[in-house]
Amino acid sequence: MIQEAIHTDLFRLIAPECLTVVTALIILAVSFGRKTTQSSSGPLYGVIGMIGLALAFVVSLFYQSTGFSLGSAFIVTDATRWIKAGLLLMGFLIFWQHTASPSHIGNQGEFHALMLFAIAGMSLLIGADHLLMIFVALEITALSLYILAAIDKTNTLATRVALKYFLIGGLSAAFVLYGFSLIFGVAGTMSLSGIAEHCQTNGNDPLLMMGILMALVGFGFKVAAAPFHWWVADVYTSTLTPVTCLIASTSKVAGFFVMGRFLWHGLIGAQGSLDGWEWTQGWIPWIAMLAVLSMLVGNLAALRQTKLRRLIGFSAVAHTGYALLGLCSPTPQASASIAFYMLTYGLSVIGLLSLLELTQGNQKDAEHRQLEGLWRRAPWLAACLMLLVLSLAGIPPLVGFIAKFNLFIAALNTPHQTLGLIGLVVLALGASAVSLYYYLGVLKAAFCLDQPDEAMELKPSTSQYGLVFTCTLLTLLFGVFPGWLLTRFLEAFSGA
Repeated sequence: MIQEAIHTDLFRLIAPECLTVVTALIILAVSFGRKTTQSSSGPLYGVIGMIGLALAFVVSLFYQSTGFSLGSAFIVTDATRWIKAGLLLMGFLIFWQHTASPSHIGNQGEFHALMLFAIAGMSLLIGADHLLMIFVALEITALSLYILAAIDKTNTLATRVALKYFLIGGLSAAFVLYGFSLIFGVAGTMSLSGIAEHCQTNGNDPLLMMGILMALVGFGFKVAAAPFHWWVADVYTSTLTPVTCLIASTSKVAGFFVMGRFLWHGLIGAQGSLDGWEWTQGWIPWIAMLAVLSMLVGNLAALRQTKLRRLIGFSAVAHTGYALLGLCSPTPQASASIAFYMLTYGLSVIGLLSLLELTQGNQKDAEHRQLEGLWRRAPWLAACLMLLVLSLAGIPPLVGFIAKFNLFIAALNTPHQTLGLIGLVVLALGASAVSLYYYLGVLKAAFCLDQPDEAMELKPSTSQYGLVFTCTLLTLLFGVFPGWLLTRFLEAFSGA
């Protein structure tokens, strides 16, 4: 009876992850038993995946209990439940996108199963409270994404880019592992709470600082922060749209959440400060440097792009910089603001990439001219494009403005406000103004230029329209009524 109770509690703690993995196994079993061609089975596997993710979403919000498991290696709090629910919602939308616009790859069963394994790894990453658990969850996610990036065997460019992605990712994993080993060697424990106790008395240990720095190199790759962003534009351009959506949305949400837990819960005694020009040794100055580089490199590189998906890739680096700004302020308000920012950014980018899939077809390297005259060819799609792009640019009353505003306010509302943080916020405001140029360039092509003679006729299905409209509607609703979600995030993180 005792063992049964323990196993029941353990299942309730990891129920969303179990449902996601079981759904992946069901898809693999169905794919092995079907006699039809794999390429024609994509919609069936997509529907199975959507059902599994919907069940996991409901369980995460209404059934999953809070507590610790596996020797405190895995933790479930109100904050992890809300973030996990947002991640599963985005996973549902990504499966919807692939079901509405299925690709013609042959191994559809493996493709859908790998996407679910990646989502399960990200979900585990959100609850990880132990260095070993963090590394295992990171690698489950990363290995699935490496294979997904190269799964289209007809695209030789995707194969080359996936190899580059894998090599850089393997190097980043080595940095993370070596950094974790140094932290473990200094603190004598791999539990984040135990490491935090050590940092309170020995926060300036040189080996500890070296371990933190090496771990940040690996995390910088995971969240696409400059200067560890060299894979981003190529991967965004060459991979299938669902894979790009996974990397651009869910992967970033999980990466930022575990990065915040690692820094704020495990290394809070070694944070340092940004006090004018006399920065105190710690991880906050390093995060500030990553934020500055990401905002500058991402926005300046995006200015030169003519290919839309490369532009989205470099703008993603800039958005990483804005979110990193929030990590410099270890407060519940900053945690809630980062969570709100990354979740709403993920919804916007999923909608935008899905819309571009409709207008570009299989042309992953399409340029702005593919959107010329869109307002004549598909007025409703053009309206959705305008709202999604303006949200990413941070124009009120859309959710991108509210998310950035709350993030900047949270950075300024630190207990000990410093000149360095004020300077970072001013730089972020300037970088946001620069981003308006290339975002408005996309809208200029869609609304101000005439339709070219060779423009493809657009005949989106009801499902494709529904996905883009849903993402756009969520972007608009969370912008006009942000309090509902922000309040719950703040309450969840205040009690974490």
